[in-house]
Amino acid sequence: MSYLALYRKYRPITFDEVVGQDSITRILKNQIKYNRVGHAYLFSGIRGTGKTSLAKIFAKAINCPNGVDGNPCNCCDVCLKIDRPGVMDIIEIDGASNRGVDEIREIRERIKYPPTVGQYKVYIIDEVHMLTKEAFNALLKTLEEPPEHAVFILATTEPNKCPVTILSRCQRYEIRPIPKTLIIEQMKRICQDLNVTMTEESFDFIASRGENSMRDALSLLDQIVDLKDEAGNVLFTDLLAFTGMADKMQIYRLVKQIISADSIGVLTHLREFVSDGKDSVLLMDQLIEYLRAILITKTTKETAKEILLCSSEDLGHYIELSELLNFDTLYMMISQLIDEKNKLKYSSLQGIIVEMALLNLCLRDQIQKNVKTMELTTQKESLKKEIPQSVQINPKEVALKPDHQVNVSEKKTVVQENKNPYESVGQEVIKPNKASDELPDMTNFDSSAAAQDEPSTEPQKSKNSGNTRHDEMKLFKLLCDEISKTNSGQAMFLKRGEPSLEDNDHLTIIYSTENKNFFHFVNKPELVKSFEAVLNHKTGKKITVSVKLEEENFTKLDIVEKTLRIVNNEAVKIIKNED
Repeated sequence: MSYLALYRKYRPITFDEVVGQDSITRILKNQIKYNRVGHAYLFSGIRGTGKTSLAKIFAKAINCPNGVDGNPCNCCDVCLKIDRPGVMDIIEIDGASNRGVDEIREIRERIKYPPTVGQYKVYIIDEVHMLTKEAFNALLKTLEEPPEHAVFILATTEPNKCPVTILSRCQRYEIRPIPKTLIIEQMKRICQDLNVTMTEESFDFIASRGENSMRDALSLLDQIVDLKDEAGNVLFTDLLAFTGMADKMQIYRLVKQIISADSIGVLTHLREFVSDGKDSVLLMDQLIEYLRAILITKTTKETAKEILLCSSEDLGHYIELSELLNFDTLYMMISQLIDEKNKLKYSSLQGIIVEMALLNLCLRDQIQKNVKTMELTTQKESLKKEIPQSVQINPKEVALKPDHQVNVSEKKTVVQENKNPYESVGQEVIKPNKASDELPDMTNFDSSAAAQDEPSTEPQKSKNSGNTRHDEMKLFKLLCDEISKTNSGQAMFLKRGEPSLEDNDHLTIIYSTENKNFFHFVNKPELVKSFEAVLNHKTGKKITVSVKLEEENFTKLDIVEKTLRIVNNEAVKIIKNED
């Protein structure tokens, strides 16, 4: 006989040999022991966890006349005949290649014939989610009321793609991912049979690459056992060279260089990886996994050894590096590497992407500082451009007279620069005049005297004293509610403005500079006319509507308010200098 792959050679033949599914095997064994076999089962779970193996064991067990504690005996004529390919009572169907309605109709025609070997005729449909909609519909009635001698076992990795009508007709069992410790134990038993010796680190590495799938781990082991020398030993260095992955010590040194911002060391290290034939995608995976281990160690301390199943040496490295990083930085580094890894799938420049990603992590503080400096410079430039040419104001020479009129030539303000260039532009302190009380914070300048001399620009103040804020908001809410019935997006943009009602027949909607984009969307003649039509229809009187931007009233502000708007910083305070 030709060579048989390890995952096929060591496929379980009884429920007791199935790894990592104790609760499910106990249920299935009890159903067989107490004659409670159902007519339809659905096994779902990730690849390589035992769905098809459980289906075959169950099919053999319900037909075995000499079962032991729910397990097939594997010795009787029935078990031996079922093990042979081509037996008529156990029909295994690949749902990916037999997915049409014609194949399901053929099953319906054949299912009425009784079994020839055992008590049940079992239909195992693998990857059942690949069936077409018509095939599922054709299967429904047969699946709900099959003959007494028929049992359906469906297996799938994506149960969400199966119709609910199919799921409700089956006993559903979720096959769990297999823990890494159980995969390692199984591999050790196999290596013992093969007279192959490997280190614990090698077993852990293979199990991790298997990603909780026994079949994937055994497929990789099937290749690695041929790396053995004459004595049957497999070296961990040979394993790493074969898989194209880096040693944990190399990853430790690389992460330490990233934390210390050693960009030259990182590039040198990457060049060594490329020279040794390391894979860029696998390197990113290892870095993400290593940073995750550091994060778990920082969170759980000594308990991390049980969670990560790592050695004492690795745990010491994790603790060492965790003390150099805070949680925010770790989250940022992991998220950034995950984003960069996603780019590798669609690019032929994988080496460059990895280099840029690691350099970005090395120089993150310097890059953030430069970005903030550029943003501050841009803000200062924009502030200068916003000052009208007709008003020549030096923010460092603003003063306030007792009558709230500012004379720049007579009074000066004291500006204290903040030491942090990324926070506020400065602080302005204005001392009270001898003849007046201490003035309030001028960022909310609203004195009665100023209100009499200068028109208010606050959108919440009505220009007509006969209109209250309640009237404005009631009318504006009426307009927004009516607009939202036909166009919710338009209503959302409309609500960004502030209403102002004038003389009970003109509604002004004022937008702040922060909502300039919404202003441009709403300030269209056809929209304004539709707003007026809605208000005329709902109130029964003619109401005109206009849309304005808050900047249009800039020239009507007094010089103190203009300065505060330009500086735009709550930390700035105004005092009056004493003579």
